[in-house]
Amino acid sequence: MELAAGVAAALAAAGEAFGPAPAVAPEPRWGSLYVELDAGADEAFATDVELIYEGYLLHYRESRALALAADDLETRLLAGDCYYARGLRGIAARGDADAVGLLARLMAACSYLRDAGAPFAADDALWAYATAGLVAQHAGAAPASVATLFDAVEAGFHVSPPADVPAAVREAAARLTLTDPEPLLRELDAVAGR
Repeated sequence: MELAAGVAAALAAAGEAFGPAPAVAPEPRWGSLYVELDAGADEAFATDVELIYEGYLLHYRESRALALAADDLETRLLAGDCYYARGLRGIAARGDADAVGLLARLMAACSYLRDAGAPFAADDALWAYATAGLVAQHAGAAPASVATLFDAVEAGFHVSPPADVPAAVREAAARLTLTDPEPLLRELDAVAGR
């Protein structure tokens, strides 16, 4: 199944209990980057990443998969939790505890950045890095080395204003062992341009 169709079907299935889906099927975001960085990527894994991203969007931004009223915060939070849990469940079912750990660090960092009022570009840079970090881990990179960026970001939680996350991501991205880092660098350039 093509990634876009698989993601659209998974997002629609996860959201059935929460409300109507939009008329236009959503396009994959980080799952696409994952597949682009790893030519032999598991599209089901990429779909699980998209489910987690949709949970994040429901909590902090605008959903791609549900047409909910902006003031329906309770439904947004419950749906976000559902999407997040479905994605993590799929990854955990593969026995990939390192991926679950990295994605949990990502969500914790994004939660802090939303509370601190940081620009969404910081979240997007972390999403790009975490996606590339998953590819690097699957290729054999030590999870602790991939997670050093999150150690640095978390150390900056007590600094006001928050550290320049996109700059820290760009520096850390140079240390990831990727076959072709160009898709990640292109995404980071796009984030910097926003």
